[in-house]
Amino acid sequence: MTVSARRARPSSGNDRPPGVIPSHDVRARRPDPRAAKTIENIVNAAQNVMMNHGTPRVTAQEVCDSAGVSRGTLYRYFPSMEAVLEAVVLRLRTETDEELNHAMKGCETPTERFAAFLKYSVSNNETRRGSQFLHVEPAFVIQYFQSNFEHFIQRVLTALDPVFDAWEADIGTPVDRAAIAEMMVRLALSETVVPPAEGKPLALRLQSTIDVILDALRS
Repeated sequence: MTVSARRARPSSGNDRPPGVIPSHDVRARRPDPRAAKTIENIVNAAQNVMMNHGTPRVTAQEVCDSAGVSRGTLYRYFPSMEAVLEAVVLRLRTETDEELNHAMKGCETPTERFAAFLKYSVSNNETRRGSQFLHVEPAFVIQYFQSNFEHFIQRVLTALDPVFDAWEADIGTPVDRAAIAEMMVRLALSETVVPPAEGKPLALRLQSTIDVILDALRS
């Protein structure tokens, strides 16, 4: 299968946790701890190959060699290499959701929450690994970004909901939450393609700019 033939499916409300493959992607089988371990091993191997690969393609044989399994074993649990890659990116997306939720814990004020969100946005695993994966499976990764774009926006809206509430209370008018969330997502995606230059990250510079604007609106 060529790189251009691989496509990431749009996200759905039935996505499973990392390492667990949707039933329509894996051939029917009875629950088996050994099978679950094998699946996890294959997904780990595929992720490692994508992160350390030097050429723009990941093959089934490379994943099998890294996982220490046969091609027959790989295709017993995954109908295609596309399904293997989908398992990798689904895990990455779910891990990012969980990591962001964890970063938001303990923030007692909207200001603290916004600062924590921007700090996490500067160096999250999805952006960093996405940049690495882009060199290996560019068509697949770009399709993944496109098909999960709305999920990314909803992630930001959920994380910043109390922040938007506070802003609106301060300035006395609604803010375009969707536009701000989309701007944040597009910033993260752009940094996947073009890594930020050294110095103060753009996300933190945006925080300073927003603080100035809010102070002016309050006065």
